[in-house]
Amino acid sequence: MVRKQLYIEEQQERALKSKAKALGVSEAELVRQALNGVLKEEIQIRPAETSLLESLLHQADEIAKTYQFAKNERFDRQALYEEDDRQNRF
Repeated sequence: MVRKQLYIEEQQERALKSKAKALGVSEAELVRQALNGVLKEEIQIRPAETSLLESLLHQADEIAKTYQFAKNERFDRQALYEEDDRQNRF
């Protein structure tokens, strides 16, 4: 085997530890298995921009799950479109 070092994000570190523990394997073994999966399936690594966008969208989804609207707060889609039209006319 060849020793490699890499940097991962803190959330990846937590997820890696948790998954390895749940599966009963070492973190290194889990990384090797993931790498084998990528190499065998010839999956293209996404550009950094795509990963950043996906990360942003994921964070937005998480925020949306916890956001609480006021009881009397309602949205009328058509009214929002009309308001947007009025604002964009000028």
